[in-house]
Parts: sequence; structure tokens; C-alpha cells
Amino acid sequence: MPYPRSSGRAETDTHERRQIALSVAVIVGVFAIALGEPVVLMWAAAIAGLAIAAKLWALVAWTGVTVEADVVPPRSFVGESIQVRVRIANDKRVPLPIVRVTVRFPEGLYPEEHPDPTRMRGHRRRLSMGARSEVTLQFPVFAPRRGEYWLEGLDVELSDPFDLAPLRREYPPERPLLVMPEPRIGIPLHIRRRLPFGTPVVGTRLFEDREQFAGVRDYEPGDPMHHVHWRLSAHAGTLQTKKYEPTRSAEVLFALDLSHGEPFWHAVDPETAEETIGWTSYLARQAIHAGWRTGLIANTHLRKGRGPLRVKASSSVGHEGALFTALARMPNQPTSDLGPVLREVGRRLVRRTTVIVISPRPGPLLVHEMEVLRRKGSDVIDLSPLDAVRREREGA
Repeated sequence: MPYPRSSGRAETDTHERRQIALSVAVIVGVFAIALGEPVVLMWAAAIAGLAIAAKLWALVAWTGVTVEADVVPPRSFVGESIQVRVRIANDKRVPLPIVRVTVRFPEGLYPEEHPDPTRMRGHRRRLSMGARSEVTLQFPVFAPRRGEYWLEGLDVELSDPFDLAPLRREYPPERPLLVMPEPRIGIPLHIRRRLPFGTPVVGTRLFEDREQFAGVRDYEPGDPMHHVHWRLSAHAGTLQTKKYEPTRSAEVLFALDLSHGEPFWHAVDPETAEETIGWTSYLARQAIHAGWRTGLIANTHLRKGRGPLRVKASSSVGHEGALFTALARMPNQPTSDLGPVLREVGRRLVRRTTVIVISPRPGPLLVHEMEVLRRKGSDVIDLSPLDAVRREREGA
């Protein structure tokens, strides 16, 4: 249920309200003069003066005032410190007597670690600013679980010294807050030693970067048939093979299994699926920091009708954000077996791709597909969070 919108005042001053007040004051003043009532005339003059003052305040209040708001950091992990920073600058010679700032959080974000359920889910601050001044406000945010969150709104309200004509503006967020999962169970050392991240083996080999086309050459026996440039071969009369720029970076594909065995609907455990996602998030950071091109597949859907979740390995700008957005948003419920998904993706894998399968309990079909990839020359590493839990309990 969305939290009710609220601010420092229930209503704010508007042009229509000021115009109505001025019109009523003029009409009452005319009747007061006609009836010879000085008290009523003084009341009408006071109302007219307030309406005119409110009009003048509305003209100058927001002049020279800039507001910038952002979430720092925009991408974080569960348990990390997050803040909403609001910068307000008043560049004019007129001070701002009353400034109200209201930040509203969506469901899932809280203003404190142990929130009071009866309080507003957000922050509210009141201050005053002098002429040609600047202030930066910091509001803490607590995110107990992963996800993609859009702030419900950020309101800044300016008011006159008597708080009679408040003027409010809303500043919609430019980008969401991504909260990515952390593994609740530490990844054991013997598992981390199996991973190739950071080892010098990759740096001693040259691979072809499929995203950097470098031309064609005559076909040589042993060249993969999917590298043949068929259209150019038809024009040349001989087979032509595509060439790509050499690179020393390798690829890693994370394959997430959110089910327990096969078929996937027999055993579904959201808690274990969350641990699988947390392990992938941790290992993906290590791979990216080590310079590996990182991709992702999972046996779940972000949207119905779009097929299983896939993030292709790439070195393009924004790829890292797309990968972690998928980890933050993906459901923890499987929608298919991982084996068929891995089979389809495995047909287009190159030898320099390392496949890391994270599955609590891989079924026979998934084990078979991993063996097929190994026979094709790919490095396949299978990890199980359940085995880590079992070994941790046995060690305890």
C-alpha cells in the first residue's frame, strides 16, 4: 500500500486563491464605502494588502533558487549506507524565511533502521536561508532487501515570514535506487579458489573480441562455420572467414538456478533463491573488477512473454548497470528448468567463456548440459549454496 502523500502544510498558496482574496476584498471595500463602515473598510484593505503581498512574494520567491537532489550512491548493496542529498541554492538578495523539504519513500525503504510504523515513511525538514546562500541536506535511507526503488517524491516549499503564502514545487527523481543483494552465507575459501578471477592465466592468451569486427580472410580448415561470412563468400566465390580484433580479456557467464532440482515446480525455496542471487552479485563484482566481460542467464522472467532472463556479456557503456539492475529486480521464483536455457545459450558460446553455474541442487538435465559444454572446450564451474551451508554446519 503506498504511503499517503504529506508535506509541511495540507494546502499551498495558489494564483487562484490570491485572485479570489483580492476580488473579495475589493467587493467588500466598495460596499463598506457605500455603507460608511470604516471597520469593514479597514478589514478589506488588510485583505487586499495581503493578497498583493502574496502576489509579489510569488513573483520573487523561486527566482534565483535552484534545487538538486540525488541518491548517493545510486547503486548500493543491502546493509550499505545510503543517503538522499538535497542541495538548495538561493542566489538572489532576498532571504528565504521558511523552507520546508519533504522526502517520501516507497514501500521497502525506511528513514531509520528500526522505523516507527506510526510515523511518516520519509523525512521532513524546516529551515531558513539567507540571501546568496547555499545548504546541503542529507537524509539517511535504509533498505533491508534488494530491489529497484523510485522515490515517491521530493517537495520543496518556500513561504513568507508569516507563513501565509507557501509555494511548493515537486522534484521527481531522475533515476531509481538500485539495492543489490549480498550473500548472507559467506562464500567459503575453497570455492573462491576455484574461480579464475584475478589469475594471470587469462592475460597470457589472446582471444577474438566478437564485438570488434576487423575484416575477412580466406577460409582455413578448422575455422568455425559460424564465423564464415556467407554473403561475401557468395560474391568472392570462395569461403571467407570473419576476423575480429584480438583481446586479452575473457568472458564469464553466470547461470543462476533458482529451483531445487528438476522439474523446477517440485521444490521452490525463495530463501535459497535469494542466497543464489546474493552469491552471483558478489562474484559478478569480483569478475568485473578483474576486467572480465560478464554475462548472466537465469531460469526466471523479468516480464511475462519475454523469455528467460538474459544479459549478454559486453564491454559497452552501461552494461555493468544493466547487469546489476537485473540482479536487483529479478524474481526469486523459477519459471523453467535451467538446463534448456543453458543448452540454447551454450550453442553460441566461444571457448574463452567460463560458465559458472550457481545451483542449490542441479538436476540430471542441467548436469548433462554442463558436461556438453565441457566437451566443447568451455570451462564450467558449478557452485552450490546448499553445500556451503551443509559444510558450515558440519564444521561448526
